[in-house]
Amino acid sequence: MVRRSGWSIVLAASALLPAPAQARDESFAISLPAGNLADTLEALAAQTGISLVYEARLPSGRTHAARGRMPAREALDRILQGTSVRAVRIGPRAFRIVARPRAVPHAAIRAEPEPAMRPGEEIVVTARKLPEVLSSIAGSVAVYSPRDPARGDRAASASDVARTLEGLSITGGGPGRERPFIRGLADSPFNGFSQSTVSVQVDEGRVTYDAAEPGLYLADIAQVEVLKGPQGPLYGTGALGGVYRIVTNRPVIGSTSGWAGIGAQAVGSGGLGANAEAMLNLPLVGDLAALRLVGYARSDAGWIDDAAGPANINRTRIAGGRAALRVAPATGWTVDLIGAYQSTRTADSQYVDRDYEDLTRGITQREPRRGTFGLGQAIVSGPIGALRLTAVTSHAWQDQHDSFDASDAASQLGVPGALRYHDGRAYRVFDQEIRLGSAPGSAFTWTAGVSYVSAATRASGVIDTATGIVPDFFNLHRRVTETALFADGVYPLTPRLKLAIGARLFRATTEDERQEELDAQTVSHAAIGLTPSASLSYRFTDDRLLYVRVGTAFRPGGIDPSNSRTGRYDGDSVRSIELGGRAAFARGRLDIALAGFQTAWRSVQSDYLEDNGLIATRNAGDAAILGLEGSVTWRPGGGWRLRAGFTAQRPRLVNAADGVDLPEDRRLPVVPDLAGNLAVERPVRLLGHAVTPYAAFNYVGPSRLSFDDGLDRRMGGYGLARIGATVTAGPFVVALDLDNLLDTRADSFAYGNPFSLRSERQYTPLRPRTLSLSILRAF
Repeated sequence: MVRRSGWSIVLAASALLPAPAQARDESFAISLPAGNLADTLEALAAQTGISLVYEARLPSGRTHAARGRMPAREALDRILQGTSVRAVRIGPRAFRIVARPRAVPHAAIRAEPEPAMRPGEEIVVTARKLPEVLSSIAGSVAVYSPRDPARGDRAASASDVARTLEGLSITGGGPGRERPFIRGLADSPFNGFSQSTVSVQVDEGRVTYDAAEPGLYLADIAQVEVLKGPQGPLYGTGALGGVYRIVTNRPVIGSTSGWAGIGAQAVGSGGLGANAEAMLNLPLVGDLAALRLVGYARSDAGWIDDAAGPANINRTRIAGGRAALRVAPATGWTVDLIGAYQSTRTADSQYVDRDYEDLTRGITQREPRRGTFGLGQAIVSGPIGALRLTAVTSHAWQDQHDSFDASDAASQLGVPGALRYHDGRAYRVFDQEIRLGSAPGSAFTWTAGVSYVSAATRASGVIDTATGIVPDFFNLHRRVTETALFADGVYPLTPRLKLAIGARLFRATTEDERQEELDAQTVSHAAIGLTPSASLSYRFTDDRLLYVRVGTAFRPGGIDPSNSRTGRYDGDSVRSIELGGRAAFARGRLDIALAGFQTAWRSVQSDYLEDNGLIATRNAGDAAILGLEGSVTWRPGGGWRLRAGFTAQRPRLVNAADGVDLPEDRRLPVVPDLAGNLAVERPVRLLGHAVTPYAAFNYVGPSRLSFDDGLDRRMGGYGLARIGATVTAGPFVVALDLDNLLDTRADSFAYGNPFSLRSERQYTPLRPRTLSLSILRAF
């Protein structure tokens, strides 16, 4: 087959947010009367969108008022004037509240000049239910922040985020089919019905239980926070490997702003794509409310060809939006109402059945898929005396419809003449949490609360034959609930030594009903347990920290009809110990983070492929993971910024279940033993405009598809290079990006169709070299 060569020009959309220097000087409409200091500061955060971290106890008494149009820095100085605390900027929109030097007489306290930020700006993280500075956390937390979201290399999906963060792996099945894994805790590449080992969160609510990551497009987000290691105390069952949390930008009450962008992309030896997106932030009812609207649509080019027909068959279309309303009914109180929707359609699968260098597949039937995701969330936060109350209600729903060519598995399915299998799934997750947090600035910081989660899954399989359809060939209905009490706190044993303890007492119930070939089974099970955690940290200086942490998590069991002995699989559990540290040198120009971890995983739940192509779950045995990860960021001056990171781990199965012999290759599936990343950039002035060129390289080591018999296939073992530049000219930003610079042709994921996987070699090739161009404007 003759393939096209050369380049087509493409537009790629990206979001536009103010650059750091602009963010510092941005003015807001502020209306804050004199009042309680803690409440006034929280109200200021709602009106300006800033983040506050408290490292000093707030004084009692009334604050000064702040009214008018002014930057957040000026408002803070007015509010804190004459008090015993001051604000220190640690980022473009982040401040630390600290005690003033004792040597300054109280009567002489006035607004102070802006202190110079060190080259490495601090990041505020809220994944542990309280705002914390990243460098002070006794545990491994990785954050992706779109420092310049107009850039062409901005992360648009979870797989893009994984290229920039150590320890996070994503399977390459395409939007709506990808599964995240953290620190080697990977159970299976198959999208079965066991609960995910990573808890996927959007803002304050869980959005998946046993579903794949829904392929959410990362438009207008503040950051993505990844908590590594088991997070049972704060996030409950299923957070064995950690937490993947998307933090969206909330409405800013004191600002009228927006941006819009259009773009295009061209895939080498592939097709053209285009997209557009926009954001609008509007204050409502004076200083009482604001509305933030986000919309996006994109058509991603295909690059897989039918060996005897059309080209670029795996085109994907994504459209969606988000609306967020923030109301400030009283000083210190906020009510956030968030609604989001996304539709994803892929015309065909992106695997090939021959040498992946060829990018073609022999196709007898198309394998389209479509999915929808919806989210409704309400968050109420405010003071209860000196404490902070947060109440969250979240409901997420996800529907997935996949079609597969099932002709190769007709005899195993017991349906002569079977042609196509239609897999339909409906996921629902309801998350309710009420918690109290310690007073801002308390030496003993803590949060405690109650949680209720209800997850329901309905799956159905229909088979098309040459003579008609076979309805209800497969049915599964599962409902899981978890009711829990949780608490987590950090207590200073000495000014530099801190002890953190957390625990979650839970009751999880599972009701399963699975029907396969009209053979129905129902299993109900309840589990009561306690998942504790503890850490000890020592801060040598303000920017040098050493810690040790022990974490646990549990995942309940469920039904497995293929298990003739019990008809179910047992719950599994994880216990991990981690030793790590962070340090800054050369006045903040060099940041180093390093962590070693050892994890014991008991009774590993694993989705596996039955002979007929359907997916069931079993206990595969016990696993052990030993690893080391680290990152270095260097800012030598002149605007240069270099960052490098690596993950070296050894995830292995050490005991098999029920006395079964261990496989020859004991590696856990999907996750590589070695991965790394490197990025460099330097902003310059060219013809009077700000230009930021950048380059990046990623390496993903070899891994395996599955330890199931006949499916131990190699994947991974490749490197990806990327270059690009962003130009800012007044209100316009132009970004040019070239991904997969060397046009690497490697297999990212050795799996496409479960019904023909055993009978043919399958490869999921990387997207070829891709050129993107975007044009954006702020207003």
